[in-house]
Amino acid sequence: MSSKVFFIKAAVDDGQKIISQKARQLFKAGGFAGCFKRGDFTAVKVHVGEPPNNTYIKSSFIKGLIDELLALNTKPFITDTSTLYTGRRHNAIDHTILANEHGFNISTLGIPFIAPDGLFGTSETPVQINGELNKEVLIAADIVRCQSILSIAHFTGHPAACAAATLKTLGMGCSSRKGKMRQHASMRPKVSSDCTLCGDCYDHCPADAITLGDAKADIDKDKCIGCGECVAVCRFGAVKYDWGIEDRILQKNIAEHALGVLKGREDRAAFFNFVISVTGDCDCFDRKDMPSIADDIGIFASTDPVAVDKASIDVVESRCGRTVAELLDNNKLDPRYQIEHAEHIGLGSTDYQLIEID
Repeated sequence: MSSKVFFIKAAVDDGQKIISQKARQLFKAGGFAGCFKRGDFTAVKVHVGEPPNNTYIKSSFIKGLIDELLALNTKPFITDTSTLYTGRRHNAIDHTILANEHGFNISTLGIPFIAPDGLFGTSETPVQINGELNKEVLIAADIVRCQSILSIAHFTGHPAACAAATLKTLGMGCSSRKGKMRQHASMRPKVSSDCTLCGDCYDHCPADAITLGDAKADIDKDKCIGCGECVAVCRFGAVKYDWGIEDRILQKNIAEHALGVLKGREDRAAFFNFVISVTGDCDCFDRKDMPSIADDIGIFASTDPVAVDKASIDVVESRCGRTVAELLDNNKLDPRYQIEHAEHIGLGSTDYQLIEID
C-alpha cells in the first residue's frame, strides 16, 4: 500500500506568515493530529541555523505547526543536538542562546528550546536495532524519552549524503556526539598532489584536523570528523573521498540511526520537508546567502520518513530536469543509498501517493 505524502506549494516570497499558514494547512489536511496525544512530551526537531547562514528554516515558518501541537495539549519543545565541530551549536548553552537569538524560544513560539543530549552532547541512550551496520545506535537521551516527534527538515544538498532532509534530520540530528562520530567514521578524505596550498580547507575545517605542509595540505585522521567541508571548499579537486564506498556507508548509517530514533514511536511521528531555499550545502555551513540549486517548490509532509524524502527528491529532480548529484556537480554522489537502505530496514516505503493541497 502506498504511503501518503501531502504537498502544498510555498516559496520564500510568500512571506513568513503565509508559509506558517500553509504548513498548518498541510498539518490539518494530512490528519497529522492523530500522531500526537494529550500530555505527550513532543520533540520538535529543527535546525536553528549556523551564523551567519541565513537560508535555514526560520522560526516564524513553523509557528502554525507549533500552535497545532499546543491546541492538542501536548508539551512540545524545540530541540536539536550538539555538533561535532566547534561553533555556536557545539554545546547546550551556546546552542540555547543561539536558538533564542533566532526566535526558537518561548517569546516567539510559546515553547522552549531544550538540548536533548545534555550540556556536552554526551547524554545518550543506546537503542537496539540489529541493523546491517549497527546492532545498537546511540541516540540523544531526551529524544528516546519523549512520546512523539514532529520533524521539521530543510531539504538541501549535502557534500557526502547528496540530499539532506528527513532521514538526515533524524539520523544525524538526533544522535549523541558519539553517535555522530560513529556515522562519520567511514568518511576519510585524502589530499592529492593537485593541492595548491591555498589554505581554504585549513581555514574552514571545524575540527582543526588540517595542517599545511611543504607540498600539500595534510588531514589528521584522528581529528577528522568526516563532515566533508574540506571537499566542499576545495576549488581544485584536491580533497578526495572514495565516494563509491564511503558515502554509501555514511548514508546507511544515517538510516540506521533514524530507525533508532523512531523505535517505539513508529506511529507517533510526523515529518515535514521544507523544499525552499534549496542550497547545495546543508544549514551547518556558516555562510551567508548561500546560492540555491533549485527554485522554491513547497512543503512535503508524511507519516512515512522514507516516502517524504523520496517524494521531495523526485519533485526536485523533475522540476530541475537534473539529478540532485548533477545539481551538486558531483555525479559520484547518489541519495538513493539512504533511501533504499531505510526501506530495506523497515523505516518506510518508496511507494508513495503525492496529494497536493490547494
